Amino acid sequence: MTSLVGLIVVGLAGVLNGTFALPMKRTRLWAWENTWLVYSVVGMVVVDWLVAFWTVPRLPEVYAGVGVEVIALVFGFGMIWGVANFLFGKGIHLLGISLAFPITIGLSVAIGSLVPLVAKDPSAIFSQGGIATVLGVGIIIAGVTVHAVAGVQRDRQLTPKSGVDLAAPIRPNDVEDASAQLAQSPSSCWGPFNRQVLLGLGIVIAAGMLDPALNFAFYFGTPIETIAAARGADPLSGADALWVWPLLGSFLVNAVYCSLLLTRNGTWSRYWEAGSFSHWGLAALMGVIWMASIALYGRGAALMGPFGKSVGWAVFYCAIILSSGLGGILCGEWHAAKGTPLRTMFAGLALLLVAMSVLGYGNQLFEQTSP
Repeated sequence: MTSLVGLIVVGLAGVLNGTFALPMKRTRLWAWENTWLVYSVVGMVVVDWLVAFWTVPRLPEVYAGVGVEVIALVFGFGMIWGVANFLFGKGIHLLGISLAFPITIGLSVAIGSLVPLVAKDPSAIFSQGGIATVLGVGIIIAGVTVHAVAGVQRDRQLTPKSGVDLAAPIRPNDVEDASAQLAQSPSSCWGPFNRQVLLGLGIVIAAGMLDPALNFAFYFGTPIETIAAARGADPLSGADALWVWPLLGSFLVNAVYCSLLLTRNGTWSRYWEAGSFSHWGLAALMGVIWMASIALYGRGAALMGPFGKSVGWAVFYCAIILSSGLGGILCGEWHAAKGTPLRTMFAGLALLLVAMSVLGYGNQLFEQTSP
């Protein structure tokens, strides 16, 4: 029963994570970097430190007891995860969503779930729970691929045919335009020895391999949770003391990247433009929702049992993709699509629902066989 509650909590965390960026649709007077920097400050620094001090007694003593080595390790994982974020954005621009999305998310789910599983108990991968987990990860990858195909079908249906400007600068807010262009002219991007395609493949593969670093920080930062519990923290709140360090590392990367864009694009001044006051609150709301998703993921994974940090990562990503896909439909992103694209989209979402069920069953098997 506890593992089922954990599964539900992780699923809720994924829903919040998949929808946290919706307020960005209202920040029309700001560039992407304006919104993202404020979101990063609130979500990766302010809220998580407030939560940690609120839920973990004697927090400075926790860090003194852990030592610099563990803190430096999880901080480094956070920086790696921050790099993965903007690599993913660049990869989408170069390849389009049809390739970047399944490659990156597929690698992240597979590596982020299976590496902690093997690290905890190599023999677990061959158990009934391990086999079910591998099967669930495979279904997620299939669902993500179908989801991406639906996006390409929609773009082909709605976007006039046009060529791809291979010399255009890479901008992190060009995702939809790039995916639409690449969907319409595959021959232009798949020419022999096309450097943009090769570069894009390298970038999305790197993004997929680096993205699980946040879950690695969660797994290898277990000593922080243990000492937090020993100092009086609730076992479910121990991860709050852990998250602040990898998120601080990620914030550093995001802050530097956004600052470079703000300077290059001359968009610092948009922060004090008339009519943009509400944008501060919307960007801050993004940070609050996102951090709530991370805090819930930590609690849900703990409730899922000894393999929660493995199975939980796959469930978390599955719920993210499900909620973001449904959110896109509810926000009208698919209202003009007809026939095949929408059917393909729902097929991908159905596969993700099946994957969540399989992963939940696998975690239940783990719980039954754990001492």
